[in-house]
Amino acid sequence: TALYNAVYISLKELRKVKARTEDEIRRQAIVVLSDGDDTSSLMPYEEVLDLAKRSETAIYTIGLREQRDGARPNFREAEYVLKQLAQETGGRSFFPSSVHELPKIYEQISQELSTLYSIAYSSKNPVRNGAWRRIVVRVAKPGMIARTRQGYYGPTTP
Repeated sequence: TALYNAVYISLKELRKVKARTEDEIRRQAIVVLSDGDDTSSLMPYEEVLDLAKRSETAIYTIGLREQRDGARPNFREAEYVLKQLAQETGGRSFFPSSVHELPKIYEQISQELSTLYSIAYSSKNPVRNGAWRRIVVRVAKPGMIARTRQGYYGPTTP
């Protein structure tokens, strides 16, 4: 599996998509269905994660734990990778115990993508060094969940 290559190429291709009118503006998302193991990518995970954090694309990951011959001993690393990609981009990760749960998971992702709100703010930080800036969004209304990117890269000097 070349998981990192696939995510990297998908993010690069989505970056090329530009809305020509206001009606065409859509939130971009990638849904990754994988066991989370990467055995043949040319791209390192750190570079893929960095590109994902810089993108405007939410990544939803579905990690398959099932294996015919029993439990996977090294699933912790794969689970970490899938969780990080989702968390850092404002997506969500799922780890079903059976493939029969997939339709419900895809429905949840569809519902979430169709019921989103956008907020914006202007940073008062004048530093233009391109450094990572962590952000936290809290919601006061009970029962509401804020699922956001973990931060953004600040501007650089022109």
